Amino acid sequence: MSWKTKFASPLRNMLKLDDALEGAIKVTSATAREDEVRAILSVPGVFIASGHFQYPVSESGKVGNHLTSLFLIEPIARNEQYVEWIAADICLWAQAEKLAFDLIFAPAQPAVKVLARRIAERLRLAEAYWEYTPGGWFGSRLVEGTIKEGDRVLVFNGVTQQGRCVGERLPAFVEAAGGKAVAAAVFAKGTAAGVSAAEKRFGRNFYAMVQVDITVASASDCVVCRDSSHGAEELTPWTRFRDSV
Repeated sequence: MSWKTKFASPLRNMLKLDDALEGAIKVTSATAREDEVRAILSVPGVFIASGHFQYPVSESGKVGNHLTSLFLIEPIARNEQYVEWIAADICLWAQAEKLAFDLIFAPAQPAVKVLARRIAERLRLAEAYWEYTPGGWFGSRLVEGTIKEGDRVLVFNGVTQQGRCVGERLPAFVEAAGGKAVAAAVFAKGTAAGVSAAEKRFGRNFYAMVQVDITVASASDCVVCRDSSHGAEELTPWTRFRDSV
């Protein structure tokens, strides 16, 4: 039994939440406290179980992916206690795995910065942030901090739906600047193949408190768009929910 399977526990065994949430999410951290996870996932607006969503929002000729459910970090990041619990558990993981970092590197998404900053404070790390547009796209430059030659870097994001942000893109930015991505952490990971690739790349040096079953497809491969039984279901930008919670 692998370490990932060993510590994964379906929420239905530990949390009294709505059926959609229980069926879609499982806990993957070995050290997270059950009462804390319950409280975090009970925040209104964290999980929208069904719909037709776009993330990122299409802009400047770029077309965002389509999702059938949505998980948001913003409602969680607004609560200082929840931020503290998440940061504390990530620190427990880092200590248990005997990981050493010089820097935490994350997208400059406001909610993600709140979490990254608290992790940095607890682990006494420098911080650096990559450009992030309001619609959800990565930009092309550092907007805060510096990555120095030889820096040991923890790449971080709040949610990785497909795994590429922490498994490929953020590490590539680190390496281009002369640093080394030694570990990756997120609050929530998806179930796409890219997540498995990130887990394979980092092994035990990959952390997620929970895993969320979210279907992500390109606009051209979207089942909702192709399936006439769905009718003309509106494609809703994820920002509409982010800005309403």
